Amino acid sequence: MKKLFFSMVFFGIAFGADQIILKKPPTSLGKYYPPQSNKFEYVGVMHEMSGAFYGIRLNINEGKWDKALEWANRLKDAYSRAQNMVPEWKQYFKPALADQLVKAVQAKNIDQVLKISQDLGQTCQKCHADNQIAVKLVYHYPPFANLKMEDPVEFSQLSSKDYMRKMSDSMKALRIFLIQGDVQKAREAGEAFVERVKGSRAVCSKCHTNKASEQIIFNKAHEEALSSIERLLKEPQPNKDAIFKAMAVIGQSCSRCHNTHLVPAMVQEAFRK
Repeated sequence: MKKLFFSMVFFGIAFGADQIILKKPPTSLGKYYPPQSNKFEYVGVMHEMSGAFYGIRLNINEGKWDKALEWANRLKDAYSRAQNMVPEWKQYFKPALADQLVKAVQAKNIDQVLKISQDLGQTCQKCHADNQIAVKLVYHYPPFANLKMEDPVEFSQLSSKDYMRKMSDSMKALRIFLIQGDVQKAREAGEAFVERVKGSRAVCSKCHTNKASEQIIFNKAHEEALSSIERLLKEPQPNKDAIFKAMAVIGQSCSRCHNTHLVPAMVQEAFRK
């Protein structure tokens, strides 16, 4: 029996250019993501379509055309629901192709099933190429816009962006004063830096509620480095190189957090403007 081979890219992204242009996701999409909904309904429909496509292929290859037809009808239903969930994206959908696919499966025309499946899959790929990255960055990462952090140095409420800037400034000041040999000012900047690093943990724990995820950032090496900075700054003549070494460990913790959160936060901020 002739086998059916087609590849549907439902969660991948196909690009033919050397640049990616991110489009702000439509407002109506927000209904299917937190904080408006925790059910991720739109993602669920995408999974339904992906599974239905594979169900068609799997059953045709096993000669079970009746089962393949069931999956074709499921695909048609999910495709129809998806096109109505986000009106701004309706132009990506071609419901006639879903109808044609059902008829091709009914006719047991494997060549037509292959052709129509590829045409239908291209409508999905086009939408993903235009929108998937932006949607993931906006809706699959926690928003930071309304997040407030308590500055333990100035005792004020700050946005996460302003808090990180002050923490970074404290770190730079510590380095600069150590290089200049101004011990007293280095101690003041160092104390502020350590307190702000410790303060960042409180806000992280709001989302990272288990020890395993928290340890990715605030691990033993991180805690030892903070303690080392505090101890070294109390010495009559702080060991500059030792402090710099400990600061590098803290910097690695910052980098791990930024690698996860910074790009989504930047994209979310850009879309708010």
